[in-house]
Amino acid sequence: MKMAFKIAKMELQSLFFSPVAWLLLVVFSYQVGMTISDSLEGIVVRQAMGYEMWRVTGSVFAGLMESIQGSLYLYIPLLTMNMISRDLNGGTIKLLQSAPLRNIQVVAGKYMALMVFGLAMMGVILFYVIFGLFTIENIDIPYVLTGILGLYLLLCAYAAIGLFVSSLTSYQVVAVFGTLMILILFNYVGDVGQNYEFVRDITYWLSIRGRVFEFIHGLICSEDVLYFLIVIAIFLTWTTLRLINRVQKRGWTVRWGAYLGVFVLAMGLGYLSSRPMLMSYYDATRTKGNTLSEGSQNIVKLLDGKVKITTYTNVLDKEFWSTLPDHINHDMGNFRDYVRFKPDMKLRYVYFYDNAGNEELDEQYPDLNDRERAERICDNYGIPFSIFLSPEEMKKIEDLSAEGNKTIRVIERENGQKSYLRFYYHGGWKESPMEGEISAAFKRLVMDVPTIGFLTGHGERDINREADREYKRISSDRNIRSSMVNQGFDIEEVRADQAIPDSINILVISELRSPLSEREKVHLDAFVDRGGNLFILGGPGRQELMNPLVERFGVRFMPGQLVQPTKDLQADLIQALPTKEGIKLWPGLDIIRIYEGCVAMPGCVGLEYTPVEGVTITPLFTTDTTGCWNRTRGADFTRDSIVYEPEASDRAGVFATVIALSRDVNGKQQRVVISGNTDCLSNGEFATGRREVRNFNYELARSGFYWLSHEELPVNTSRAEPIDRKLNISESAMEVWKIVFMVVIPVILAFAGILIWLRRRGR
Repeated sequence: MKMAFKIAKMELQSLFFSPVAWLLLVVFSYQVGMTISDSLEGIVVRQAMGYEMWRVTGSVFAGLMESIQGSLYLYIPLLTMNMISRDLNGGTIKLLQSAPLRNIQVVAGKYMALMVFGLAMMGVILFYVIFGLFTIENIDIPYVLTGILGLYLLLCAYAAIGLFVSSLTSYQVVAVFGTLMILILFNYVGDVGQNYEFVRDITYWLSIRGRVFEFIHGLICSEDVLYFLIVIAIFLTWTTLRLINRVQKRGWTVRWGAYLGVFVLAMGLGYLSSRPMLMSYYDATRTKGNTLSEGSQNIVKLLDGKVKITTYTNVLDKEFWSTLPDHINHDMGNFRDYVRFKPDMKLRYVYFYDNAGNEELDEQYPDLNDRERAERICDNYGIPFSIFLSPEEMKKIEDLSAEGNKTIRVIERENGQKSYLRFYYHGGWKESPMEGEISAAFKRLVMDVPTIGFLTGHGERDINREADREYKRISSDRNIRSSMVNQGFDIEEVRADQAIPDSINILVISELRSPLSEREKVHLDAFVDRGGNLFILGGPGRQELMNPLVERFGVRFMPGQLVQPTKDLQADLIQALPTKEGIKLWPGLDIIRIYEGCVAMPGCVGLEYTPVEGVTITPLFTTDTTGCWNRTRGADFTRDSIVYEPEASDRAGVFATVIALSRDVNGKQQRVVISGNTDCLSNGEFATGRREVRNFNYELARSGFYWLSHEELPVNTSRAEPIDRKLNISESAMEVWKIVFMVVIPVILAFAGILIWLRRRGR
């Protein structure tokens, strides 16, 4: 080992006495300085404009490291091109091999020199980390150091590859281009043979592209660390074998057998390192943002026995390509965090064709039947039609007709329980489920999920229709991520002319348009008396019908209608704001305050309430402190000019628009939410975008049903908030620092290199 250190010392002297190494450091420092200057400047400008920042550490360093990762391969060939090829060209390799040195010592010494130079490059980044210590409030140091570790491992892997190529030729130019070719191959080999299962696993593991991504974002995975160590070991061993083969006469079978043996052994180790049971993780982020939330982890812990997730891909569905064989490894990444906590989880993919109501195919292939369309699509995508099951074959495995034959995932436990995990469509694009939806689907397998009943029979909002005033988007729309059916709830329509089933946990009553019969009142009273939770929504002109439902709780829908005239918006649009008490009760509402948003309520009635023994009332949303009043007279809001007229009984003030109340009934807490507006949860309101209004209506629905289900659903995936939310640099100071980063530091390095080179020449 002593001789290896001596060789490393000589190689380092050679590197730092050459202009090439210093030129690389100068260019690298300029790249780093330019990238981080852009990031810092963007944050400084946004802060000056009054925007609140979020995860400043990641905003500064994640982009920087991703930029370095993308260009690091350009530096290594110039660094390694003459490490061994110089000795081959000058004949000094014979002296090294004739000296009392082993080839492994020669390789180890030269590689250690490259590792030290790599540390110098990482030192440039470390300078900016130190700078961040003084400028980023509560900087997340472990997060940044993890990213630097990933870049260093990547650099070391590149260096091992370059060293091997340098041993193959005495021509430095050939070594440069040879190294580039192999590095490009390692970056793109993951795209090769992805349609074939055996080849897919090998080439995907070999690919170096994306291996640093998790490091950059603060997660260390044993598989990625071992990947780099295995790649380094492969090429250093091959380099040693190459030097041995230069002086020892061996048959080609022995030579190539040795190379192949190293590769096969490495693949075996790589296979073992990628087994979920043998993988370990360390999340270096302060907020544990790379790890499942505590709520999701608790759900996964309840999944005893084996779990299988089968993705059924319909080639006749929209956007089917994301789960095709050549995308499987990428798609599996959606469940990587879950496999981490349940390593025996199995992922399976099945392909079929059947009519999925895809109108685009009707226009594209009007004269073809479903089978012919599927064959044509397979030809276009270059995938074998033989892997797709016919509708009849598919129904024997899984009948998806109730789901419209859409591409879908089915989660199954050993005991036969099943849960559907759907894809969603937004703006014409297919979206994959995220943690909230995945955990909700798992939760359906381990507990009896709450059921939301929507009262019907009196003109209430319909949960099955697409019209603007209806409630399909928030309730039963399987194509919308935010619908409660995709957040884990069971959804049912309920009629009050018969007893409300015990399975109904939450009853939604949305703006009655005709009075309840005496029989219906009895059934509804029975539901309330047994402690059932309620979400009651009223509106202008319905007070007489709705007040009997809420008066028992000390609440009343005020006569008239709230108005809030603004320059560009209709006067009956109320921009309701969360209260401090409301945020304390429903923490999810805080995001509305942070982003200065509101809940848009077109056509809203104020809520009055008086204390009732045993009932706790909390105002969740109120009108703004100015510019709003209650108007008791009718008006045409599209044409009339609405002005405040106290003489006509107009009353200004701050009015409650949504309240929450609770009381103890039969030994459990009954919860009720009352809203003075019904359209806030309508299809039309969720689809409406107003330039002047930051609409957070979905947060009202999500937080409301979360509270009403006693914090069961939607799954709470929240984490601790980041505290690195401020950059202590002024705009004027930033201009100075840009010059320092992009000019001063590279110039200092350039002068240091010139000085050392001149001193060397003087000797």
